[in-house]
Amino acid sequence: MTKTANYGAVLRNNIYVHELGDGIRLEGEVSPCVFMYPGYPLQVTVTLRRHSGESLGVAYAVDRALTVETATDADVSRLLSAIQSTSCGRCSEPAFDPATVETTRGGLCEACFVGDLDAELAKFAEAENRRLANRDRRMKAKGMTVRVSAWIHPAERGDDYQADWYFATRPTPAGIRKLLRKEGSIIPADFQIIDL
Repeated sequence: MTKTANYGAVLRNNIYVHELGDGIRLEGEVSPCVFMYPGYPLQVTVTLRRHSGESLGVAYAVDRALTVETATDADVSRLLSAIQSTSCGRCSEPAFDPATVETTRGGLCEACFVGDLDAELAKFAEAENRRLANRDRRMKAKGMTVRVSAWIHPAERGDDYQADWYFATRPTPAGIRKLLRKEGSIIPADFQIIDL
């Protein structure tokens, strides 16, 4: 029995290009997950680029009716040709048109979207720092002199999480490691001692 190659089949690391005009193009590559998981739908990682090579963002085009076994180069090209760009509503830089491809950018360019994320993260960090400073003041008023902030890395599957403890006297590093092991952390040295 001889196997014949499917000459239109999609291949790993093959870059597909679709010109959008005005110095902008789309580059697509079949996502690795498509090759890794049997039956995974055809997904193409699409990068919006200037002709200079500068990346202007990434989105994902999906055809759930196809898999790596059934998709062809023509299918990938069809997905790319359906994607359009638009001008960012804030700064006029090129952005993915959200009506033509799934994206979380909402029509914003990558720089504006990331700028919004950074601003939101900074507001969250500022609020968290205020909350921690208020708690530190309350604990100091109760006679505590030290806060130990540590990351717990559970032995069982699960997310790492932060824990804080307050002490009236400065604990030893050995004592903190023992406390972290008691909490179930497999890494007993991920902590800071903060004087109040």
